[in-house]
Order: sequence, then structure tokens, then C-alpha cells
Amino acid sequence: MLQIMDRAREQTLLPLWRMPFRPMFLGAAVWGGIALCIWLAQLRGISLPALRGGVTWHAHEMLFGFAGAVVVGFITTAMQTWTGLRAPTGRALAGLCALWLAARLGYLFAGVPLWLPVMFESGFFLVAAVLTGRRILAVRQWRNLFVIPALIAFAALAAAHWLLPAWQRTGGLVTLLLVTGLITVFGGRVIPFFTARRFQMQQRDKIAVLEITSHLSVLALLLAVGFNLPKFVWGWLALMLGLLQLARCCRWRPSLIRREPLLWSLHVSYWFIVLGFLMAFLAWAGIAPGLESGALHAFAVGGIGGMILAMISRVTLGHTGRMLKCPRLMPLAFAALALAALARIFWAPASNGLMVAVCGWLLGYGLYLYYYAPMLMAPRTDGQPG
Repeated sequence: MLQIMDRAREQTLLPLWRMPFRPMFLGAAVWGGIALCIWLAQLRGISLPALRGGVTWHAHEMLFGFAGAVVVGFITTAMQTWTGLRAPTGRALAGLCALWLAARLGYLFAGVPLWLPVMFESGFFLVAAVLTGRRILAVRQWRNLFVIPALIAFAALAAAHWLLPAWQRTGGLVTLLLVTGLITVFGGRVIPFFTARRFQMQQRDKIAVLEITSHLSVLALLLAVGFNLPKFVWGWLALMLGLLQLARCCRWRPSLIRREPLLWSLHVSYWFIVLGFLMAFLAWAGIAPGLESGALHAFAVGGIGGMILAMISRVTLGHTGRMLKCPRLMPLAFAALALAALARIFWAPASNGLMVAVCGWLLGYGLYLYYYAPMLMAPRTDGQPG
């Protein structure tokens, strides 16, 4: 009966509003490209006086606008699988997306007072926390309870990043590490599962000490950066995290993935996170301070940007009822993201390096939009709700 009612209700909704991943993934892919083009134009000296712009705006939009949308879309979609309770749809989902879009436009135009988009954006993350938290608490699924404080932290960090100028750099770094930390949690769940499932193998048992130490080390690094402990503390925690992630991803059968774009894209993105932690150790421990920018962009472009592209490509296929078969040019998209990351880490801030990085990003997400935007705006191929 529930399935019949769900199907009947589905027919009254535009496909875009039938699951959170649909508008959130689409909006993030479009907005990430727009924000990067505006940022590149400003770096090239093109005057855009009506727009806010600047380093703070660039960092904020890629962390909270782009990555934040995907985090919320992923969590509120996965929550249905976790809890068995229906994800937000229809008006509730449209309202959530309206908060996100209002924040993007408010931050973009310089004439809008900052408190207004801050209010919309914090509301976006808090509403997502409520929608998710109610369902997790209803079924007492304590394993996933951590997403509630994570979303609340996003709301607080989003406000602090603009309203506390003296804390902008620290707030941005904490947010970058928070998103990276969430990838280590969710990536550690899905990458070995997807890999084992593709090759019809039993997933290796997780080593509890390794998993728990990894999660606690992420939390320790977040606190060390947030409370501005000495940088050498950050460095040694980053080294620990780099080695822990290396040990984890070596157990995920990377030797099998060469011919599977939907898998190697996930693994390669995770390796950028390992690289980021090891470079951050060298920078923060004072061994090679000049590597800090490269380390941060290893997280941001290779880890977060690459992982998001790989994950939303697979999730979109699965949740729209399609076979898990990579569209023809998507391997090029994944490779372009990896090239963008390498250019931003090792070549930029040289002008040519920045151009290669931006073009790689635009090609990767442009191909995603070409193939997947029609899927996101169409009903499931199998007729199921979602």
C-alpha cells in the first residue's frame, strides 16, 4: 500500500523534486563552474564591481556552496537507505534548495548585506540537520548520528567565515578539513564495498583499531586547527592521518580497478587525500612550508572535487534506476579532474597552471552535466519512487 501511495504521489511531482540528490547535485555542478569562472575572471583583472568576489568569496563558495550542497544532497538521500524513512521531497525539498540558492545569490552581489545570505545559508544546513536528525532518531540509528553535529558545524562555520574576519582563514581551513574528514568516513564505507561488489568478492573485514584511530585523528586535527594549537601539532596529526588513510586504501583492492572508471575515479580521489595529508605534514612541521597551498588544493581539488564527481556520477546512475555503466566520455571527465588537481597542486599559482586547473574542472563537470542533467530531471527508468 505504501509503495502504491508513493508511486501515486510521485506522479504529482516534477522528477527534479523527487529525491534530494537531484537538485543538489545539479545545482552544485552548475554553481561550481560559475563560481570558478567568476574567480578566474577576477584573477585576470576583469572588473566585476557588482559582484562580491575575492579570495574569501572563492573559498566560501567552493566549500559551502559547492561542497556543502553535495554533502546535504548525499546525506539526505542516503538517510532514506539508512533509516527506511522517505527522504524529503516536494515542497520541503524545494524549500531547502531555495535557502541554498538565496545564499548563493546573496553572497554573489556586493550590494546585499552579508547578514541576509548568512541567515539563508545557516538555515539551509540547520534545516538539513533537522530533516536528517528526525529520521535518524526515529529509528535510533546511532551509527549515523554524527551527521547531525556535522551539519550544525557547517551552519556555524558558514556564518563565522563571513562575520568573523579575524577567523576567516582558520574557519575556511576547519571547513576544508571537515569535508575531507567526512570523505574519509563515507569513502571508507562505500569504496571498498563498491569495489568488492563489482568483482563479486567478499569485502575485507575492517580493522577496528585502524578505523577508530582514523576517525579520532580527524576529530583531533579539527580541534587542533580550530583552537589554533602550534602548527607542528597539526603537522604530526596530518602525518598520522596520511599513513592511516594509506593503510586503509591499500586494503581496498586497488589492483583490480584499472578498467573500471566508476571505481578508479573513487580510488584516485582518495589518493589525493593521502597526498594532501603528507604534504600538509611537511608544510606544518616546518620541513617544507611552501607546500601548504599545494596540500590544501590536494584536499580541495583532487580529494573533494574528484571524489564528488566520482560519487555523484555513480549515485545518479543507481538512484535513477540505471545500470552502473559509465557514460562514454566520463573517464575523460575523471581524468580531467585529476589533471586539474595536479596542475593546481604543482603548477599554480602560475597563470598557465591556474588556467589548466580551471579548464580541467570545467571539462569534468561539464561532461557530468551533459550526461547526467537529463537523468536528474527525468523519472526513474524502473518506475520506482525516487
